Amino acid sequence: MVCVASERTIGRTVVPVSTVPVWPLIALMMMAELGQIFGYHIRHIEEEPSHQLQQDLMDFIDLVPFEDVQRLMQYYYHYDVEVESAFDYVSTEDYTQIRLDIVNLGEVRSFRRYLDSIGFSVEKVWTELNKRFDADDIFAEPDESVRMLNLTTRGLNGLVDDILALLPQDEIILLFFDKLETSNDFSFFFEQIGSGEFENVLNTLQSSQQLRILLWRLQRHGFDIPGWIQLVQKYFSFSSF
Repeated sequence: MVCVASERTIGRTVVPVSTVPVWPLIALMMMAELGQIFGYHIRHIEEEPSHQLQQDLMDFIDLVPFEDVQRLMQYYYHYDVEVESAFDYVSTEDYTQIRLDIVNLGEVRSFRRYLDSIGFSVEKVWTELNKRFDADDIFAEPDESVRMLNLTTRGLNGLVDDILALLPQDEIILLFFDKLETSNDFSFFFEQIGSGEFENVLNTLQSSQQLRILLWRLQRHGFDIPGWIQLVQKYFSFSSF
């Protein structure tokens, strides 16, 4: 699911629709999971990267069927009470404050600074996702193509699970192998997220009591971010490797 900066009108008040940019971070966790599974294929790179990692990441984003994802989110919003309530909650002052509190946590800022230092820009990935996705269509009245999906909805976790099912798994894995073999930046990146330094930064983030409290407050409204990361990990965990 990709929610972008937009606006919705509630009553007579126009409020911004924006979410914590967790999807770039979930994408990172997806990459990290693949790295753990296929880590022995990563080449050791001696030279400094040439700062083309962003294009490598865009090649993965280009594999996402955004039109299908958008239709799926539109269906869930109109036919699943939990998803509708959660999406509407994003427009509240409470959500906005939690989002600001999360991004301003020292542990979160340190984590993002580390990602920036190894070439992974959360902001740039977020911007590219927004270019490919029009959130306004989610709230529009569904047309026949959306209504004909005729799905059994399962709340926000079910939505995330169904979005993962839309991803071209085989193509993602093939591209992953190709990038490891052909892109020094990509290989360098995976060396870094397999390092002790990354592990320390990540452990500090995960151990933050303040972050846990804020995530718990979001989870009360259906935003189970740790659970979504587990779904991603499960999706790319193959016992055959």
